[in-house]
Amino acid sequence: MEHLGQVEELRRYPVKSMGGEMLAAARIDTRGLEGDRVCAFIDEETGKVVTAKLPHRWRAMLGFAATFDPDGGGGVRVRFPDGSTMSAGDGDAIGAALSAALGRRVRLALERPEQLLMDRAVPEAVAEAGSGADVEAIVLPVGMGAPEGGFFDYAPIHLIATDSLDAMAADSLAGVPEPVRFRPNIVIRTAAKPFVENDWVGGTLAIGDAVRLRVTLPTPRCAVPTLAHGSVPPDPRLTLAVAKRNRVEVLDMGPLPCLGAYAEVVSTGEIRVGDPVVWSPA
Repeated sequence: MEHLGQVEELRRYPVKSMGGEMLAAARIDTRGLEGDRVCAFIDEETGKVVTAKLPHRWRAMLGFAATFDPDGGGGVRVRFPDGSTMSAGDGDAIGAALSAALGRRVRLALERPEQLLMDRAVPEAVAEAGSGADVEAIVLPVGMGAPEGGFFDYAPIHLIATDSLDAMAADSLAGVPEPVRFRPNIVIRTAAKPFVENDWVGGTLAIGDAVRLRVTLPTPRCAVPTLAHGSVPPDPRLTLAVAKRNRVEVLDMGPLPCLGAYAEVVSTGEIRVGDPVVWSPA
C-alpha cells in the first residue's frame, strides 16, 4: 500500500458539458458521484450527445452551469449565462430554451440511450485552426466504461493529481491550470511526480473509510481543456502541451495526450475533502 495524499477537491457536473459545482462531501455509488452526469442534451439532427468535445458547435455549453439537489428529489437546475435558471424537470421548456441559446435544436435526456455516440474533434486540429473551425472529428461511444448508465465520456469517476496540474504551469497561460479545465470528480493532493496517475492504472484507491475505486485507464485529453469554462478564459495550446509531456497508449487508439485517470467503483460510501487516499496494486 502507498499513501498518496488526500482529497483536495470534489466536483460534479450534473449536465454533460456544462459547468458544475464543488462539494465538501459526496456520496459514491456504482454510477459514480451522486448527481454527476445524470443529464445530457441530444442533438435532434444527428442523435449524438451534445458535448464541447466538438467545440465549433458546442463550446458554448461550458458557459452554462448545473447543480444537483439530492435532498430535493434529485432535481437538476441549470443556470444560463444571463443568470436565469431553469429546472431540468421542465423537460420540453428547457430543451427549447437551450435550443434558442445554442442556435440548434436539442432535447433533454435523463437516461442514456443505448449505443449513444459523441463527436470528438481532433485536438491538434482544433489547436491549429481554432475552436470555431469545423475540423476533423472521430466518433466514439458514450460511457463505454460505465455500464450502469450516466453520460460519462468513459468511466464513472475521473481523478487528477495536483502534481500533474502543477507540471503544466509553465505551459499554461495562467500558471497552474484550473482543475475545472479537465473536469475531474476528485482532485488528489499528491507529493509524487507529474502524471503519477499513469502508475495507478490496474490498482485500487481507498478513499476515506469505505470507498474503493479501481483505476482503469489514463484519461485522454481532448480540446475541452483549451476552451473557456465560464469565467476561466481559453488556453488554446494546453492540450498540445500535455501531448509533449505525457502520451500514453490507450485501448486501441494509439498514444494519446493524457492527464488524470478513469476509475470504476468497487465499494460505495461517502467521501469528504481532506480524506486520505491510499493506493494498492492489483
